[in-house]
Amino acid sequence: MSPNENRQYGKFVRRFFISISVLLASIAVFVYICDPYLYYHTSGVYNRTYMKNLNARYQMASMVKHFEYDTLIAGTSMVHNFKEDSMNKKLKAASFNASLSGSSAKEQRKVVELALASKNVKHVYWELNYDSLGGGKDRMDPSFPAYFYDTNYFNDLPYLVSYSSLQRIDSQWKLKDKINMAADPLQYYKFGEDRKPVTLDNIGVNIEKRDNPLPVPAGHTYETYMDSFKENVLPVVEEHEDVRFTFLYTPYPVTRHVAVYNSTPEMMEGRLQFKRDVYNQLSELENADLYDFQDEASITFNLGNYMDRSHYFTYINEWMLDYMAKKPAIQSKDEYEKKIDSLEDQVEKFEFDQLTESYKPRAEQTASLSLK
Repeated sequence: MSPNENRQYGKFVRRFFISISVLLASIAVFVYICDPYLYYHTSGVYNRTYMKNLNARYQMASMVKHFEYDTLIAGTSMVHNFKEDSMNKKLKAASFNASLSGSSAKEQRKVVELALASKNVKHVYWELNYDSLGGGKDRMDPSFPAYFYDTNYFNDLPYLVSYSSLQRIDSQWKLKDKINMAADPLQYYKFGEDRKPVTLDNIGVNIEKRDNPLPVPAGHTYETYMDSFKENVLPVVEEHEDVRFTFLYTPYPVTRHVAVYNSTPEMMEGRLQFKRDVYNQLSELENADLYDFQDEASITFNLGNYMDRSHYFTYINEWMLDYMAKKPAIQSKDEYEKKIDSLEDQVEKFEFDQLTESYKPRAEQTASLSLK
C-alpha cells in the first residue's frame, strides 16, 4: 500500500469511528431525554410511568431514587405485602417497600445501598431468607441491571445505547395517550388478596421422612449462607452506624421446615446454627436488632393463613407490623436460643394431624392472633 493510500485509509478509519461515536452519542442523548425507565427524571417529553407487569428489577432503582421515604423494607416476595400506609401508621414512618421477588442477598444489598446514597434513610427493615443467601455471595438474577444501582453514570451505557431502550421508547410513545398516570405504583407488587388458602389436600410439599437423607446442596450450606451474609449484609450495617437496621425472619408454614428436615436434616441443622451466629454478630452492633417469627405456631401450623406453600395472607403482615411496633426485638442469646429450640422441637416432633386449615376474614383473623 502506497503512502497516499495509507493516508486515505487512515482518514476513512477516523471518519468511521467519528461517525459511530456521533451516532452512539446521539442515541445516548435521546435515551437520556426520553428516559424510558424513569431513572434520571420522572417528568418527560411524553406520558410514561411505572408499569405493573414490568420486571421490578428495571424500575425499582427509579422508585428508590425518586420516591420520598425515611424507612425502607428490603427482601423477597415474602415481604411484598407490607403495605406502606400500614407501615407509616404503625411504625410512625414514611416508608417504601423496595422488596424484589426472588432476589438474592447481593441484589438486596444494591437496593439498600442505593437508597442510603439517595435518601436520608433512618430505618431499614431487611428480611433474612435462606433462598436469598444461598447460591453464592455474588449470585444475581441474570436480568438484574446492576448499572442502575450505583451512582456512577459512566456505567449506564448498557441503558443509554441499547436497542431494548429504543424499543421501550417506541412502545411508550405509541401508548402515551393510554397511560394511566394516576396509577399507584406502590400497589403493583402487592398480591394474594383474591387467592384461596391452601388446604391439607393441596399443600403440595413432600414432608415424608426419607430413609436415606440427601446431602446438603452446595449452594445451601451453612458456609454459603454465612459468606453471603458477611459479604452483602453485615458490611452495610457496619458502614452506616447512624441508620437503624431491623432484620426479620418471616413465618413460613411449618411444613417448609419439616420438608427440609425430613429430606436433608444436615441443612436444617446448618440453618439453625446460622440463626445463632447471625444473632451473635448483630447483637454486637448498636444499630441492629432482630425479630424471628418462624416459631410462631399459632400462625405456622394453620394452613388457612397461607395462599401457597410459602406465602401468607396480608393479615399476617399486619400482625408482624403490630408486633414490631409494640414488642421489643430479641433481647438476649438465651431468649433467642429458646425460640430456636422451640422451632427445632416443632419440626422434629411434627405430626400431620397438628395442622389446621382455619381461614377467617382478615379483620377476624388478625384479632385472633395475640401479641404474646
